[in-house]
Amino acid sequence: MLHKFTLLTLSILIITACGSSVKDSVSHEKVFENGYELIQEMLLDVEPGGTITIPEGLYKINRSISLDDISGVTIQGMGKDKTILSFLDQTQGAEGLRITADTIKLLNFTIADAIGDAVKLQDCKGVHIEGVKTTWTQGAKSTNGAYGLYPVQCIDVVIDNCEAAFASDAGIYVGQSQNVIVKNSYAHHNVAGIEIENCINSEVFNNIAENNTGGVLVFDLPDLELVNGHSTKVYNNKIKDNNLKNFAAEGNMVAIIPPGSGVVLLAAKKVEVYDNEILNHKTFGVGITSYHITERKWKDKRYEPFTSDINIHDNTLVRKSAIPDVSKRFGQMVNMLFPGKPQDILYDGILKDGLTGKNPMNICIKSNNSDDLRFANIDAANDFENVSKDLSVYECL
Repeated sequence: MLHKFTLLTLSILIITACGSSVKDSVSHEKVFENGYELIQEMLLDVEPGGTITIPEGLYKINRSISLDDISGVTIQGMGKDKTILSFLDQTQGAEGLRITADTIKLLNFTIADAIGDAVKLQDCKGVHIEGVKTTWTQGAKSTNGAYGLYPVQCIDVVIDNCEAAFASDAGIYVGQSQNVIVKNSYAHHNVAGIEIENCINSEVFNNIAENNTGGVLVFDLPDLELVNGHSTKVYNNKIKDNNLKNFAAEGNMVAIIPPGSGVVLLAAKKVEVYDNEILNHKTFGVGITSYHITERKWKDKRYEPFTSDINIHDNTLVRKSAIPDVSKRFGQMVNMLFPGKPQDILYDGILKDGLTGKNPMNICIKSNNSDDLRFANIDAANDFENVSKDLSVYECL
């Protein structure tokens, strides 16, 4: 049984990080004031298997645009810096572009300043997104849309050579989906750069995640249609300098992520993290945690809250010389246990009830390149009573 975490009455210096002053901008000499009418008409008129080509220009759009139940459609612009769909003055709708259709291709355009999620695809089979950018041009604000690229409950998803910035939840997010590839993409200045949540069979590779609060997240959450996701590979990524102040609205799950988090595995199953550069994080490089660490309850009896079958190997880990974040409870915990010392790999040590032994959750950590690797099992279930820095238990063959 998990004991309630005790952070006690500690004298710690609370450092309030300054918000990012970095902003994105979109502009174009060709401006279309009636962007909604122009583009929504194309979406309504397209035939199955057809192609919509949006010419170069900045299109001002004041409400959500959508494509429903028309399969095989390609929507393409002339390039992410040439075809720009601006929702800065949006007054209606929950998304920028919403799609519920199969065999969809989105190519070479930007969606900026959606009132909610920038691009949402739901219940789609066959999704290919390439050369698409999502952003919010007013900087890092909790009022920005939650997600940039947001396929959910989809099958066969490819996100390639995309860019996502300033999402108040995750820049590139794939949820409750099967057969997912996120590659060659750039996620920056989001709360979470890239997030795989409740998915089955995912690969995240050749991406750059930098200047987010957390770089790459693999989460499994309760009370969703698909729970107990598994089988994710995270490899050949550059995950660096993810120390941005967390600007998520309180109550969101990612609001718990402390600035300075490289990779976070939360209730994740069958995850391999390898051949990545995980650099310059002020709190931890890799965090391995159960859902219990959130101190939240759930109702779903199907849900397995523990992280298990994890293999972390052959990564380059370099810490930032800084005080761990103390704006979030998890960061406060790190600084409590290791004052002024960011960690490379942290494991909460929470086991499924009834399991015993040295490594019953099969957490494997080996061959990671670091001058002086800082690892700890923090024994969170027992109020940090037996913190162990012994890595040999987890050096699986």
